[in-house]
Formats: sequence, C-alpha cells, structure tokens
Amino acid sequence: MIRAVIFDFNGILADDDPIHMQALRRVVEEEGLTFTEDEYMEHFLPLNDHDCFQTLWQKHNRVLSSDQLKALIDRKSTYYFSAIEEKNVLFDGAAKAVQAAASRGPVAIASGASIGEIRHILSAAGLLGCFTTIVAAEDVRRGKPDPEPFQLAFERLKEKYASLSPGECVAVEDSLGGIRSAHAAGIACLGVAHSYPKGRLAEAKPQWMIDSISDFEGWLQGV
Repeated sequence: MIRAVIFDFNGILADDDPIHMQALRRVVEEEGLTFTEDEYMEHFLPLNDHDCFQTLWQKHNRVLSSDQLKALIDRKSTYYFSAIEEKNVLFDGAAKAVQAAASRGPVAIASGASIGEIRHILSAAGLLGCFTTIVAAEDVRRGKPDPEPFQLAFERLKEKYASLSPGECVAVEDSLGGIRSAHAAGIACLGVAHSYPKGRLAEAKPQWMIDSISDFEGWLQGV
C-alpha cells in the first residue's frame, strides 16, 4: 500500500521547464556558450543549476570557480523569477494531485530546483502546507540521477513516520534521470509523460505511467 508520495517539482507540479531552459540559455549565451533544445532535453533536464553549469563548462574545457558558479546560478535565478512574476505556472490538475496525495498520507518534494523557487510557487498556490518536507538543490551534494534527493526525502519522512518503509512510498517523475534516481533509492516510480512520451519514459522502467498529472488522482485511487 502506498502511504507516502514524493513529487518531483519542475515538470511535474510546475510547468516551468521551458522557462528554466530559456533562463539557462540566456546566461550561457552571455558567457559565449550555447546548447540546443535537444541537448537540454537529453542531458540537462533532470539536473540542478549547479550541475548544469558545471557540465556545460566542463564540456567546453572551461574552468569555473565556486564564486563564478554562484554568480551564474544567481543570475539565472533572477531571470527565472522575472519570467514567472505574477504567473501561475502550476500544471492543470497539480493542486488536486497534491491534495489527493496529502489526504492519503505524508507528501514530500525531491527536486533540483532551489528552495526559494519551490516555496514561492507553492505559497502562491496555497499548497505549501500540504508538504511534510521539501528537498531542494541546496540540501544535497549530488543531484539526480544520483539517489541522494530521494534518499534524503525518505529519511526526513521517516523521522516523523517511523514505521514508513521505502516500499510504501512512490516517486512521481517526468524525466529518465529522475526515475533512475528514485529507483536507486529503492522507491517505486510513477512516470508522468509531460516532458517525454511514454515510449521514452519506459526506457527508465517506471512501475506505472500516466499521461498527465491531471490523471494522478484517479491513479492513486486505484493503487
């Protein structure tokens, strides 16, 4: 039986992956580099900002100091917040999905987004109080596809729900790297075909798949 749900954020609850891509591209092009949309979808979608910039700079054999990296991440965040100002970026059905999960048991987020971005969007939607814990980019040393984000989310849930086991949790993910992260943490995964078609998501072998987060409530009732 599923007792706890751990949602990814970007591409699952927040329909803002294109905004993140454009903000990243703007910063990267200001620094004399670039990437294609296909490269973003293939390599960067599941990564946090830290790993995106590190990967891009390494690809082009450029050195990036910690101060420079922080400045790049801050600049990208500025562009992102400017783009979402006064916008509701949640997917249709995302709020109902969160509320349905919260009615079943504890709910968490395991995301590569910054805590400020996550809290801003959830607060604006009145959903922040639904979550027992939020694991954001700042909380981990290794982002997805490493299992650390989901491992930490589960550990935090277990601190409050001692009897909870990984087998009673489900991760909700839209990317291959995210699905692999959940599996490596010992957590079953529901794939949502927002960012990739079901055929592509199937490569990461999620236990279940749905077309949209709007289908989550009906899926949850059936498991």
